[in-house]
Amino acid sequence: MFSKPSPKLAVVSLAFVLGLFAVPIDQEIVAQQSAARMGRVVFSELLAENTSQPIVLDFAGDSIVGAELRALIERRKYALLVEEGAPVLSVRHSESDASFELSGTFGDKSKSTAIRKAEHLSLLPPLIAVLLALLIRNIVASLFMGIWAGVTLLKGGNPLLGLWAVFVDYVYPVLTDSFNLQILGFTLSLVGMVAVVGRMGGTKALVNAVSRFAKGPRSAQTVTASMGTVIFFDDYANTLVVGTTARALTDKLRVSREKLAYIVDSTSAPVAGIAIISTWVGYEVGLFDGLLVEFSHVVGVPSTGYGLFFSIIPLRFYCIFALVLVFLTAFSGRDLGAMYRAEKRVRAGGPVSLPKDAGASSRENAGELSLEKPGVPPRMINAIIPVGSVLTFIAFRIWQYGHPTLESSLSAWSIDYWRLIFINAGDHMGEVLLVAGLVGSLVAFGMSFFQGLLTPKEALQAYGKGMRTLSEACMILILAWVIKNVCSDSSTGLALVGMVAKSLPAAAVPLTVFFLAGIVAFSTGSSWGTMALLLPVAAPLATALSGELVIILASMGAVLDGAIWGDHCSPISDTTVLSSTATGCPHMDHVKTQFPYATLAMLAAGGFGYWGYAMGLPILVIYLAGIVFMGSVLLALGKKA
Repeated sequence: MFSKPSPKLAVVSLAFVLGLFAVPIDQEIVAQQSAARMGRVVFSELLAENTSQPIVLDFAGDSIVGAELRALIERRKYALLVEEGAPVLSVRHSESDASFELSGTFGDKSKSTAIRKAEHLSLLPPLIAVLLALLIRNIVASLFMGIWAGVTLLKGGNPLLGLWAVFVDYVYPVLTDSFNLQILGFTLSLVGMVAVVGRMGGTKALVNAVSRFAKGPRSAQTVTASMGTVIFFDDYANTLVVGTTARALTDKLRVSREKLAYIVDSTSAPVAGIAIISTWVGYEVGLFDGLLVEFSHVVGVPSTGYGLFFSIIPLRFYCIFALVLVFLTAFSGRDLGAMYRAEKRVRAGGPVSLPKDAGASSRENAGELSLEKPGVPPRMINAIIPVGSVLTFIAFRIWQYGHPTLESSLSAWSIDYWRLIFINAGDHMGEVLLVAGLVGSLVAFGMSFFQGLLTPKEALQAYGKGMRTLSEACMILILAWVIKNVCSDSSTGLALVGMVAKSLPAAAVPLTVFFLAGIVAFSTGSSWGTMALLLPVAAPLATALSGELVIILASMGAVLDGAIWGDHCSPISDTTVLSSTATGCPHMDHVKTQFPYATLAMLAAGGFGYWGYAMGLPILVIYLAGIVFMGSVLLALGKKA
C-alpha cells in the first residue's frame, strides 16, 4: 500500500521546506490583501443595489487594514457623495492575534466576515499533502494527513478536536454541496455508460473506425489530442469524455495510460481557458468585470470584462504552448524522463499502466470497461449515439439556461450572444453535467436492450463494474475539495502572496505573478481559487508599478495561465485527479510523468512569453522562439520509445 520513501527525495523535500520557511512573509502586504478580500465580501453584499446612490461613510480604523478599506471604497466609488439624509454605510474592523475581522451595516442589512492571519504554518496543509504523496505514493493517506494537520492548527493545536472537525466542519459540507455531488454523479454515470457501451461492442467499433486514421502510437496520440481540442466548452466534460472514450484506442495501439492522462489533462483546461465560448470564460470574465475600475485611468484598457479577456488571448502563453507541446510530442515520438520509461514499457509488450499507488487495485480492471460481450456485433453507432447524446444535451441545456435572459436585440451570430449564454448558464453547470451523464446512461441501456445485445442484468452489472473502478478515485477527489477549503481557511494563498517582495521592477511583474499563481495553484489544488485570489492582487500591482498597457495585460494573462500551470503539476488538484481517473492511470504516475512537460511549457511561457513580452518582443517572435525551444528540448533530451 505504501512505497518505500527515497532517502534522496526525503532530504531534498526537507531542504525545500526549511528554505520556504526561511522566506519572510510581508505582514503589511498580508494585511492589505486581507482587507481587500474582506471589503469585497462585505461591500458587495451591502451595496449590491446601492452603488449609484449617495452614501455617507461612517468608518472606524486607522491601521493598515483601515487604510486599505478606505482606498477600496474610493476605488470602487461606493462613497460617491456625502449628502444630508443619505443612507449611512457603517464599517468597523478589528484585529486579534489570529485574525482580521470586518463588519458593516447599511440600512437594514448587515454583513461580517473574518480572515485568518497568514503565517508560515499556513503552508503546512498543502506541504504535508504534497510531500507525503511524493514520498509514500499514497495520495489518500497524504491528503488526509495534510487536512488533519491544517484543521488541527485551525482548532488550536488539539489533534483529537482537529480530527473531529475534519469530518464535521469540512468533509460533511463537501459531501452535502450540490455542485460537488453533481460532479461526482456525472463522473460515475459517465464511466458507467462507457462500460455499457464497451460491453455491447460500441467501443470496439469506434476504435476500429478511428484506427483508419490512427495506425500507430503517434497517430493515436494525435487523434486523442484533436478530440481534446474539439471539446472546448468545459474542462470536466472534456477530461471525462475524452479520457474514457479514447482509452480503448490508445490501449490497442500501445500508448501508455500515463501518456493518455497527460494528453487529456493538457488539452482540457488550456482549451477551455482560452475558448471564446466555454464555462471558464464566464468565470474569468466575471473576475475581470470586478477589476475594470483599477484600470479606469489607463489608456487602451477595454471597458468590459469580455473585451479584456479578448485582449489577453494572444498573451495566454502557457495555455497555447502546452497545447502545442502535446502535438509536438505526438508528432516527434519523443518523450522525457518517466514518460519515456512508461512508453518504452508498453511498446515492449508490458502493461499499459502499473498499479503502484493506493487505489490502483480498484483500477486494475479499468481496461476491461471496453471488453465487449462475446458474440455481439461491433457497431459504431452504439458508441456515437450515447456519447453524442451527452454532448448534445450539455450544449442544449447551456443554451436553454442562458437564452431566456438574453436581450432580444442580440443576434445569435454575435459573440456577445454566446458569451451571455455561458455566463448565465454557469451556475447550472453541475446540474447540466449530472443530467447529461444520466441521459447518456439511459440511452446506452435502451440501445443495448432494443438490439438484444445485453440483458438488463448484464447491462446493470457492466454499469456497476464501471462505477466501482472509481471508488478510490472519488475518495481522492473528495479529499482534494476538502484540502482546498482547508487551505482557504488557513490563508495559504495569502501567505504565499506575502512572500513576494513588494518592490519589483515593472518588467518583472508579469513573470512574478505567473510564478506566484503557479505556486498558489500547486499548493491549493485550485486554478479557479488562485485566479480569484491573485487577480485582485495583480491588477493594482501592475497599475501602480507600471501603468503601461503591455504590463497590465501581460499580468492579467499571467495570473490565469500560472493558475493552470500550477494546477497541472499539483497532485491535489481535482482536474489532475479526474484526468488520472478517466484514463485509468495510477494518480501519482500521472503527476510524475506530466511534470516535465508542464515545466517545459512553463519555461517557454515564462522566459519567452511573460518576460519577453514585457521587454518588448513581438508576439510572433515569442511564439516562434517558444516552439523552437520546446522542439529543441524534445530533440536533445527526449528519446523514442
